Amino acid sequence: MNIKLLANTYLVLALILGAMTPVMLDIASSLNISEFLFFAYGIGAATALAVLFATGRKERLMQYVKNPRSFAMIALIGLLNYAFLEFGLTYAEKFISASLATVVYRSYPLLMLIFLPTILREKVTKYQVVALSLGLVGIYFAFTGGSLGFAAVGNASMVMLVVIVALASALATVLVKKYSFDMITGMFIFNLANMLLFGAATLASGLPLSLFATKDIVALLYIGIVYNVFVGFMYYSAFRMLKSTFVANVYFLSPFITILFANLILGEAVLPYYLIIAGLVAVGIVIQKFDALGGTYVRKNKSKNTGRYALFDVTSAFVNTKDNSIYKAISSGGRVLAINARGTPRSAIEKAISAIQQSDVLVYADYHNRVKDEEKSFVREVVGAKEKDCVIMCAGPQDLAESTIDALSKLPELNVQEHDGANAQ
Repeated sequence: MNIKLLANTYLVLALILGAMTPVMLDIASSLNISEFLFFAYGIGAATALAVLFATGRKERLMQYVKNPRSFAMIALIGLLNYAFLEFGLTYAEKFISASLATVVYRSYPLLMLIFLPTILREKVTKYQVVALSLGLVGIYFAFTGGSLGFAAVGNASMVMLVVIVALASALATVLVKKYSFDMITGMFIFNLANMLLFGAATLASGLPLSLFATKDIVALLYIGIVYNVFVGFMYYSAFRMLKSTFVANVYFLSPFITILFANLILGEAVLPYYLIIAGLVAVGIVIQKFDALGGTYVRKNKSKNTGRYALFDVTSAFVNTKDNSIYKAISSGGRVLAINARGTPRSAIEKAISAIQQSDVLVYADYHNRVKDEEKSFVREVVGAKEKDCVIMCAGPQDLAESTIDALSKLPELNVQEHDGANAQ
């Protein structure tokens, strides 16, 4: 399947299925939270492990097990997101509605703006600021209950707890995009780490054993299998493959789907000002459609000697690569950076690659066998390559990949695309 189509399919499914999660956590809020989450993550870990073996990823798992640093990094990301999210929301929903908790939590795409420029070096444009600001206005309406006075909010401490959860999710999501580990293997490690955490918490609380009702079991299975494995895999995969702020803005629709579910299942009222928030979000998404520069790569080295060539981060195309050399180059935080060599003959490109190739970075072109057809199509769309253009890529540590691309751009054999603002990531 085309990578972009696959990413959008994942995004829609994650949007719909994930919207049910706050309702399920609300159902479970009467239970011992640590015990409920221990069983949920245990089910999630078992499910993810089964999927891992079914898709032939045993070797990938063993690579992480043999590399404690990488394993710990993935586990930390899982704890940062899932532990904060599911414990925080379940606890908060003892005091505030699932609808309000969800609207506040979905402010995390706004908080991602704190991390995108520093961690991913993604350009944040005025279009994105305007679009996300509209979402921020919607969140303000949610805080104030549709009024203009902040004092109208009750349970301020619970609202603040959900804001902290949103901040943790924002950081975790950005880190998922930076560290290009295998996502199916990652979902197993996420669930395993959280299972151990909440297992320890359950033991510390005296090992209470709750009698789960049918509705509790339904919530347990939904959180453990659907959300902790499949929704997480689809959302993070889409986030890696598409423009970060576009995915974030689209996901702003999630609270309104949750509001519908909460009304149908929990009987929560749908208030008129929710429609105002939905309208603001829709306008923000439309604005994102007209943004060409948001999400492009911002070079660390901005000296005059680096030239004005257009530089693209195409790591997303290779997160599921079968090529061991590319996978090794990006699995611990490395990036794949690319330039468009417009109209340059392949003979000249091969000469340039031979001149610049080194042991610490992998240099290759889009027509090489290591690049699969769907990866090639995705990369060429991102850089705006035309029929006679070739895309040259460098995979490796971020700074080294950037300096290698810079050296490539200066070779006389190459006709490198000037920075004209075009980008379709």
